[in-house]
Amino acid sequence: MMMIHCLPLSNTYTSLHRDACHRGHGRVHGIRCQAFTDIHGGPDLWLEAPNNAKIAVFGTVHADTEDSRIGRFIVEEKPHSVVVETALNPSHGSETGNSVNLESCLRVTPDGPRDSQTLGISQLAARLKDTGDILASSVWKDLVASNMIYSEHLAYVAALCTDANLVYGDRPKLTTYQRMLMCPTLADLDTAFGIQCASNYHDLVSNAPFEKDLNSTNVTEKILFEERDAVLVKSLYEAGAKAGSGALVVGVVGSSHLQGMSRLWEANTWSTIAEDACSVPHAGSEEKEGESFGIRRALFDGVIRLTCRPDVTYDAAVTLGPPPANSMDAYELTSELYGSTRMLLATLDREQLKAVCSGWRCDPWELLEPLRAVRPCNGGPGYDQDLVMNLRTLNFELS
Repeated sequence: MMMIHCLPLSNTYTSLHRDACHRGHGRVHGIRCQAFTDIHGGPDLWLEAPNNAKIAVFGTVHADTEDSRIGRFIVEEKPHSVVVETALNPSHGSETGNSVNLESCLRVTPDGPRDSQTLGISQLAARLKDTGDILASSVWKDLVASNMIYSEHLAYVAALCTDANLVYGDRPKLTTYQRMLMCPTLADLDTAFGIQCASNYHDLVSNAPFEKDLNSTNVTEKILFEERDAVLVKSLYEAGAKAGSGALVVGVVGSSHLQGMSRLWEANTWSTIAEDACSVPHAGSEEKEGESFGIRRALFDGVIRLTCRPDVTYDAAVTLGPPPANSMDAYELTSELYGSTRMLLATLDREQLKAVCSGWRCDPWELLEPLRAVRPCNGGPGYDQDLVMNLRTLNFELS
């Protein structure tokens, strides 16, 4: 009998380090930044547009309810515009640069959950606006103390109650899904899956941030991060140009974007990257069917599952729909294989595997070789039916 013993890791999004990748560190690779540990501090990054408009960028942890610094800063400084990575609702996020204000939000008809959320946020903003002294009001104090509202939502409320334009700065999610699904090779998608596994396991054994290679040529990583970094910078730049000389624009993005945005701004390469980042790849019907597409879609789902919050995973599944029938067998087998703990472990290098896994009467590295061999990034086919059947019959323990 052989057994492997490893640290537990879900095959879904479990780590916050992507949104707090430098929490506690006062600089982002030489770019001027505030420390994230002070939740009452100022912006994490300052950019200056050519017309002398000031751009204050905050990095936030998505779904965090304890960071009130962004909302407080917006109320105190009353910016011309607030550019956000996460859209207020599907309509807001349907196109880069879409802008809403308090008046337009109050006219929303609550036909669905997201529209009801929009109406609730705008009504709360209207109440705060009527108080006169927003930060001193009991409405604001109760809101912050409740820890019932995400920091991004608090930024929406602050923007609307101070009559700022709330601008969607990212590209539409559908564009990201389509580019990420069809542009990379299978090996690229598989490599990105491995990078995210390494990142998540790193968080189990270390408090230090996981350092990704900013010069990586992996297409999937570039689509998921660098292209969106460029689009966000472009949106902030354009908002600053519209705001005029001396005006203030606030950006609210996931903290994992700060480093890339800083690098693109410094190198002045964001414009070229952003220009191509919003094009939708054309793919013939033969590229969207069959075994190869089933493997592609399963790898895409795996990367999304490990990288994004469950609501984004769900949104991607609903938006793209199920794979075609002639892709389903390959999709299900690849999904099962890449959803297994052993495949998560098989993506790690020898040193990291040793840190998170030990074997009894076996060498984990050798035991996982068949899984490494099947990976497209290693020249493998993506799945093997016999290997999946063997995994189904395993009896091993996790702690």
